[in-house]
Amino acid sequence: MQQSIESRNRNTKSNSQQDVTQASFLLSQLILLRSRKRWGIMYMLATVSGLFVPIGGIFATVGSADSIFMTLLKTTPLPAATFLIITGMYILNDLVDADLDKVNGKKRPIPSGQVTKANALFFVIITNAAALILVLITFNLPSIMIALIIIGIGLMYSAPKICLKDRFVLKTGSIAAASMLCLILGSSYAFDSSDLRQPITHYNHNYGSLNITPIWMYAALMSGSIIFITSLLNDLGDVEGDKAFGRRTIPVVVGKKNTVILTILIATSMIVISWVIYYILATNLGLTLPICVSLVASIAILNMSKILKHLQDSEYIRKQHKKSMSMHLMLQSALIIGSLVTWLR
Repeated sequence: MQQSIESRNRNTKSNSQQDVTQASFLLSQLILLRSRKRWGIMYMLATVSGLFVPIGGIFATVGSADSIFMTLLKTTPLPAATFLIITGMYILNDLVDADLDKVNGKKRPIPSGQVTKANALFFVIITNAAALILVLITFNLPSIMIALIIIGIGLMYSAPKICLKDRFVLKTGSIAAASMLCLILGSSYAFDSSDLRQPITHYNHNYGSLNITPIWMYAALMSGSIIFITSLLNDLGDVEGDKAFGRRTIPVVVGKKNTVILTILIATSMIVISWVIYYILATNLGLTLPICVSLVASIAILNMSKILKHLQDSEYIRKQHKKSMSMHLMLQSALIIGSLVTWLR
């Protein structure tokens, strides 16, 4: 009788420990999600704006708001897929950069010991697998190909032998390229393509009468430009740690002041490109879009000009980088509003 009671107690204790272990694993996944969700949301917004970008160009040819609504409904998995891919890739970067983050004083889950490396690796695998499933159910070949390229960039960014993040210009360029592709992923339903289950000739015919390529290319360029600026801002705060690890980021190579000047030039080019496209290219681009993008770029110029006075204050620069989410929100909102309000000339 006594042995039976002790056996039950041991089983209860064993089950209790297993529950604690399982809860700890689930908690680790939630911690990782929370730690990088803001950047997943940021890239997801690029895909959301990408859904709307072609509308101004195709509305007149499609001739049916219902047709556009059904197309957008079919592509709703794409923003969720972007969120999962990018969040997973940021965690992969944190996993590879755990030692560097300690040097730079960043209190992230992996270097701080909150989450094990094994749990972090599982998070990366499961988020990307789930994202691929979401893209596959759209049955759109361009969407699938673009998603795979984004994943490829994420892997090459952190992979030890390739490690784009350690290479001059390629580090920031790959981040900007990923942002551009996230936006293009949202617009991929408008490409001349076929449903993997059956040909869709209705949209192909309509798109043929109007070239919408310059519209989504312009929007992707603006999205990539703003994230290039904010990525440089992030690198500005990590110069000392990057130097210690031998990384050739743009601020390390050209200096902090020249980096800030570069961001101002990029923001200025966003304004110039917007108005050049409006006046020269026949893209069905309304007046609202260049106005909205110019306002966002002007705010970026103002913010970066303030940083010139605090180049030696890494904490100040990091705080400004954390606030940079607002610029992404404004830009993606500008692209959506500008794409919908095409009648204003």
